[in-house]
Amino acid sequence: MILVVGGLNGFIGSNTTEALVEQGHDCVVTRHENTEIPRFLQKQIDHRHVIIEPADSTSVADLRKIGEKHKIDGIVNVAGGFASGEGPLRGLQGYFNMLSATFQVAQEWKVKRVTFSSTGGMYLGLQGTANEEQPLYLGQNPFPILAYQKIVEVAAGQFAKKTGVSTICARLLGMYGPFDGGMLGLPSRLVHAAVSRKPLNLENVFFGNAEDSLDLCYIKDLARAIALLQTAEKLQYDVYNVGSGSATPNRELVDAIKKAVPGFKADLPPGHFPFPPFPVMETKRLQEDTGFSPKFDAQSGIQHYVDWLKAGNPK
Repeated sequence: MILVVGGLNGFIGSNTTEALVEQGHDCVVTRHENTEIPRFLQKQIDHRHVIIEPADSTSVADLRKIGEKHKIDGIVNVAGGFASGEGPLRGLQGYFNMLSATFQVAQEWKVKRVTFSSTGGMYLGLQGTANEEQPLYLGQNPFPILAYQKIVEVAAGQFAKKTGVSTICARLLGMYGPFDGGMLGLPSRLVHAAVSRKPLNLENVFFGNAEDSLDLCYIKDLARAIALLQTAEKLQYDVYNVGSGSATPNRELVDAIKKAVPGFKADLPPGHFPFPPFPVMETKRLQEDTGFSPKFDAQSGIQHYVDWLKAGNPK
């Protein structure tokens, strides 16, 4: 039984829960305030392969209640954000509380492995291809989430050394697909505009210019990679890049959507987004230790996402 924090209604968590069940594992998923259930999890819930428990991921008391009801063998914490306390330190306090609660119950339950989501944003400003041994700048944090997830990586490494519990950080980048409520990336904005026939909204989209490219990974592939990391018998490292291993130009992305939704038009801003570039993330570690390779390319990922939205799913 694997506990997936944010596994019911989080974008990454819900898809990772599906991937874990498909690999033969039952899951307990947390629900805090949002009660929405993605359609692709309903069958697993009905068959009791996915069990929903209310919990605040920053509360050790809430998590302990789950351990009293279920024998938890592993923890996947891929929730997107945490909030605790008041004032300007609210977000930072949330991450500290989340880490403390997760570490506490992981040690008490004697789990085999804890997997945290991290970010490929670690490589912001680098060019070419980046691997996990690339030196990182601790002070280069244009977004709070980047600073927080650097803290997660450092804390996770120390927890593993002190306790012997396998603790993994998966650096994620460029994900899009079913249940993407935030729609922060260009692919989701484009697909929603194409299916809904509504004007394309590019407000606050990073790397959404015509000449930009990004290492994109369809959410079903990304979730499967996280599930493989969580359940691997043995892993050599504590940090893994999770991505497609190649860059998809935005022009190619638009062309893929035009094939899936004939008649769609999108005028992207010219040139490059005025921001330091992202490199392609090397995934050699992931491939060698789990056997992972993407099943979706840009065209098949876009088509799957289009079909999902056309089936009546809102996101």
